Amino acid sequence: MFSFFRNKANLVYFHDIFVTAICFNLSIFLRLGSEYNSIPNSLLIYGTILITIIGATVYRLTGLYKGIWRYASINDLINIVKASSITIAIFLVMMFAITRLESFPRSVLFINWFVLVMSLSGSRAIYRLYKDKKFFLKNISDNENSIPVVLVGATDRAELFIREMGRNNNPIHKIVGIIDINRNRVGRFIRGVEILGSITEISKIIEKLEKENKKNRPQKIIIASNDIEGNIIRNLLTFADKTGISLARLPKITDLESDVNNEKLKVKPVDVFDLLSRPQALLDRNSMKKFIYNKKVLISGAGGTIGSELVNQIINYQPKEIILLDNSEFLLYKLEKEIEDKIKNIKINALLADIKNTRRIDSIFNENKPEIIFHAAALKHVPIVEKNPLEGILTNVHGTVNIAESCIKHNVAEMVLISTDKAVNPFSVMGATKRISEKYCQSLANSSKTNFKIVRFGNVLGSTGSVVPLFQKQLQKGGPLTVTHPKMKRYFMTVREAVELVIQSATLETKKKTGEIYVLEMGQPIAITEIAEQLIRLVGLRPNKDIKIKFTGLRPGEKIQEELHYKNEKFTKTKNKSIFIVKPKIETYKKLSESLKELINLAKNGELDDCYKKMSEIVPEYKKTKVENLQKERVAK
Repeated sequence: MFSFFRNKANLVYFHDIFVTAICFNLSIFLRLGSEYNSIPNSLLIYGTILITIIGATVYRLTGLYKGIWRYASINDLINIVKASSITIAIFLVMMFAITRLESFPRSVLFINWFVLVMSLSGSRAIYRLYKDKKFFLKNISDNENSIPVVLVGATDRAELFIREMGRNNNPIHKIVGIIDINRNRVGRFIRGVEILGSITEISKIIEKLEKENKKNRPQKIIIASNDIEGNIIRNLLTFADKTGISLARLPKITDLESDVNNEKLKVKPVDVFDLLSRPQALLDRNSMKKFIYNKKVLISGAGGTIGSELVNQIINYQPKEIILLDNSEFLLYKLEKEIEDKIKNIKINALLADIKNTRRIDSIFNENKPEIIFHAAALKHVPIVEKNPLEGILTNVHGTVNIAESCIKHNVAEMVLISTDKAVNPFSVMGATKRISEKYCQSLANSSKTNFKIVRFGNVLGSTGSVVPLFQKQLQKGGPLTVTHPKMKRYFMTVREAVELVIQSATLETKKKTGEIYVLEMGQPIAITEIAEQLIRLVGLRPNKDIKIKFTGLRPGEKIQEELHYKNEKFTKTKNKSIFIVKPKIETYKKLSESLKELINLAKNGELDDCYKKMSEIVPEYKKTKVENLQKERVAK
């Protein structure tokens, strides 16, 4: 017996049944008043028992008693209305069948419905107010032991955070105001906390708060929005550094680290991904799943940064088989082990192969019959390829030719070439070889059954060889942070976002297969020096005082700023605002394939100078002598 009442759900169930019985009699009294006794006792008793049994049955079937009162919400109110309506409706039918409702005012049923809804929902609301401490005349901002903070973003997460601080007797933070992107919300309140102004007014807002009450001067700025762009966060970090205010953020709703019992929302430090983030791109995931579902998908370079993320995202769309192709035994083994535990009913086929090996690639296509190819395999590190140009040509050009020709020979439906912004006005062997790969796939677009698509984007944040991991290692050693040129700028995108948009690009259809290049919207290029400074600030240190920034000079093949498309390329929008199409002039397959055969043979024979000449013929904007002269000129400056 006692164990029954130890279960809170049982107590709630008993409460609801008891309230149902009381509400029935209360409704009759509200309707008849002093004439309450005019109703026969037998009718009162039978009616009370009947509506209680009906209510008990309906509440059990609808699970009304299973809600946690502390978190009572609109959903609970809807369930109460539904359960009450069903209870009254069944009671009406049964009472009419038994008594024809003689000597029973029918309006009582409408009153009963209203009273029952109010009683069941009211008790839950009162309990929640009690647990949220709304009965006590105190304000969380009056707690002297709490850290004054300003929230950035009038969002659901801000409301959740304010609520949690209100529930705590000794909150760590007291929210003295909210700053929002939207000026239209200024002057409004979220749970009693005022929206003081926009982000551009933050300096004035901080000064005003300090003048009003020195104890309310914010010691921390907490970002509570996902939609704040990286450049705004970088400006906030700079402001926080100058004023001695720390900068933090609330976790996303999807990755809350909260204690179930105490529901403590943890504040996290701002990281480099926040500094370079952009608003989430809208994706048509249905079309992405339709594109991949139940297909055999091959990813070349599967062990690399882009390749492994492609694998991790593609398996979510349930391909029939995923073929992992890489020339690194270690990376292939590591990736296979990582995904084996994640997936079921999807065949994993890890194949060790070098894309330069024509026979091996052809046999893989012949044996496995892939339907979709994501070609991510390439040599991408500019200075390394500059020192090893023949390998760059053989991997990036000959490897792409092998993959593309195997696609045509074995009737592969789709091939997606992963390209780079370095292919535009190439200044390096890596850029030139990727531009050649682009041109080759374009030339095949109109002459084969395979649908060739090219996706071009800039630097991937955190990838192998990326500047950010380098800076982080240098910070751990105490500096200096090395930047090649003070004016160096790059486009950045997280690997997750880049791969999502690559897959989305693959699903986009155009009226004609005319060799379009899909270009990802990368935002504004970011100065590498600025990234270095902000990373230093993130660890609470001062740039060029605590940690030095050292300029080392441009490396071979490096440009000060990359471009995403040629000036003469037609730039058109797609239905996804984060993806654009450029339509450059396409060369004939016959002419281009002959040039590529010559270039590949020259590279195989080690004739380097002739390789440079041939590359400049295929990509006229690339000239080795021009590159060398510009390099010397920039270094001299």
